[in-house]
Formats: sequence, structure tokens, C-alpha cells
Amino acid sequence: YIRVVNVLIEIIVNHIKTWNMVWFGLIFWGSILNAISTKSGLPFTYPNISFLCFATGLIFGLLAKYRGTWLWKLKK
Repeated sequence: YIRVVNVLIEIIVNHIKTWNMVWFGLIFWGSILNAISTKSGLPFTYPNISFLCFATGLIFGLLAKYRGTWLWKLKK
């Protein structure tokens, strides 16, 4: 049982290390964009705006992962 738990923890840690920019983009940028849209009153006009905000955050994260840096930083 402990061996299975250790393997699962190792898989999760490796996943987070590999996909950290994607998760950051999804959670952080998605939340920021969603908060901006909520404050501007867009959810009442466009019911799917939250989904679009988090999808945009996910796209930012995927682009950052494949570029190796965020969009506003120059690639080395």
C-alpha cells in the first residue's frame, strides 16, 4: 500500500513539474481574467464568459510551456 502511494505521489509531482506553467496559466490568469469580466458585468451579457476566461488562461499556459517562457518575455 505504501509503495502504491509513493508511486502516485511521484507521478503527481512529476506532472506538476512538467506542466507547472500550464496550471499557472489556467488557475492564475484564468482567475484574473474572470475577475475582470465579473467586475465589468460581462457574465450577465455573455453566460459563457467564465469558460472563455479560463480557456484563455489555459492557452497562455500552453504557449508559455512550449515557448519555455511567458509571452511578454523574450525567448532566450
